[in-house]
Amino acid sequence: MIRQPPLRAGSGEGLEVPGAYVAGYEAARQHDPELAEAYVRNTMIGDPLADAVVRDLSDLDPGELHQTLAQALDNPHAPQTGAPDSLVEFVEYSTAVPDWFDADIARMASRAFLRNSDIVLAALVGGSIVEGFSTLISKSFRIRGRVTNSGVRRLKQNGMQLVEQYLPGGMEPGGDGWRLTLRVRLVHAQSRYLINQSDEWDHDRLGEPISAAHVLLAGAAFSGRLMRHVATLGGDFSTEEREAYIHVWRYTGLLMGIPEDLIFDDEASACRAFEIGSMCEPPADLDAIIMANSIVNSAPVIIGVTDPAERRKMARVVTQASRELIGEKLADSFLFPTRRRKVIPWMRIQNRSRGVIRKVLPRLGAKQDRARFDTLMEFAGFEKLRYSYRLPTALHDEHSSDW
Repeated sequence: MIRQPPLRAGSGEGLEVPGAYVAGYEAARQHDPELAEAYVRNTMIGDPLADAVVRDLSDLDPGELHQTLAQALDNPHAPQTGAPDSLVEFVEYSTAVPDWFDADIARMASRAFLRNSDIVLAALVGGSIVEGFSTLISKSFRIRGRVTNSGVRRLKQNGMQLVEQYLPGGMEPGGDGWRLTLRVRLVHAQSRYLINQSDEWDHDRLGEPISAAHVLLAGAAFSGRLMRHVATLGGDFSTEEREAYIHVWRYTGLLMGIPEDLIFDDEASACRAFEIGSMCEPPADLDAIIMANSIVNSAPVIIGVTDPAERRKMARVVTQASRELIGEKLADSFLFPTRRRKVIPWMRIQNRSRGVIRKVLPRLGAKQDRARFDTLMEFAGFEKLRYSYRLPTALHDEHSSDW
């Protein structure tokens, strides 16, 4: 069975660093030379398993592709009759749950997530996703998508994947979280395939589009870094629950294509990977500015705000909350506006008061928890996206069939 290639960092001698990463890599080496080298080495690598699947299925029309992937991923333990070897190997790798993954710890993470779901999603939208687009991954998404549609789709994908992976049983092979994670991985591979077939990418300067390094940084942002944002917002996670949350994301990261020897172990190592990876990246450019602003301005659309005035008002609040989460320097590089009045302190007070209400007025706390769960289910109810295995068919999203 194909495994991820060994990519462990060595001395750094002979490493050909893509031009955009040279300055950042030299700075990062002063802090952690091994991790900096490993990160930059992976900027030149995609995803061997998923890339092989996409190549082997490239001649299928969208309907045939959906049917082939649905047969494989909806019934992962059934014989993969007629599937190409690459898809068989992809499914075999993805169904091999690592020995260290603990279902009891995953259930602890599920309980903590459900108790804090609205705070986690706020931290995701205002913090982790925006920070992720400070990297060169923003260029891949800007090339491919219409800006507003790309922002909405990205939020839907990340939000649904996060919800489903923390629902009980979601990450078991065949579960909704497991299938959504693999769908996103294949979308990345297809996007990489389309970009590499075009002349819009400079490999010598930028490395590989949606590289293994960027998947590592995204995993670190959505796990360890996100837990830091949740704490800032007043989330109710114990230290043990925070590590349980990272435990699930560590497994998710493997399914997403992070090489096994690079995967983080705990919250501290996830945050370290985010820190060093971010240092290696070049400063945010116009593509990062476009994508970061599309994310914060798409947030009201996701939760169903339709009135233009209300949508603009909420977008301003989300932008300010994002500024306070990601820091002034990065927010300034995104050209985020500044408001005199901060919003995070009030959010933190509101969120922390819920824990008090749960203890003092358990019936009211239970009612609030049910309302939060209903909202979560409504958010996760994008059935078309959840059960479709269609992939983009053209480099530019406006020319692609529906996916």
